[in-house]
Amino acid sequence: MILSLLSFATSYFTPSLYFYVIYATIAQISTTSDATSYSARILSLIFVLVYMVAIAGGLSGSVWTKHAEAVSIVFSFITFAMLGLVTYNIVAVYLDLTAKGINFQSFNQVSVLVMCAINIGGYFLIILLHIFTHPKLVWRLFIDTFSYWFYQGAYSQTMVAHAFCNVDDVSWGTKGSTSQHGGKQYESDKVFFVSAWYFLFYIGFSGMRS
Repeated sequence: MILSLLSFATSYFTPSLYFYVIYATIAQISTTSDATSYSARILSLIFVLVYMVAIAGGLSGSVWTKHAEAVSIVFSFITFAMLGLVTYNIVAVYLDLTAKGINFQSFNQVSVLVMCAINIGGYFLIILLHIFTHPKLVWRLFIDTFSYWFYQGAYSQTMVAHAFCNVDDVSWGTKGSTSQHGGKQYESDKVFFVSAWYFLFYIGFSGMRS
């Protein structure tokens, strides 16, 4: 059960979360603009197509791994675009700092402020608690942040797609060696899960276009 939940989280939830954030953050910039709506759909479609390339490459096996870097770089740029979009939405849309400023009587704005304070404050609290005892590690935390963001596409997208599409690979370790059906069961699981992922993703994207 636990392994099934982890498989769901990494193989379904992560790309779905990226997909949702891309679409929602662009669409919320202007809810009345057709250009914004079309931009959100086009960029979300680009993400879907890139992820489908990652899946197609993953299904082709180890031969594709030498080309996986290009897909990971595209995902990295998507990650940075999401960071910029989320920041813009917080500053210009949710808090409206570019126009009227913060209204502390507004529940929505105060909620966003509280969530930002918890996230950012928690990050700096951890740094404060360790800056005197582990200064070198805190310094590494700062200088490695950009690298972590850059490789996030590979961590959360490319490697997950490749591993998921090769779930029937029983050539290493003991995976599948204790199963009566060996790798055949994994092969059928791969076909089922990959096709189900594509179907659910296609339905979700089709729903936004309607």
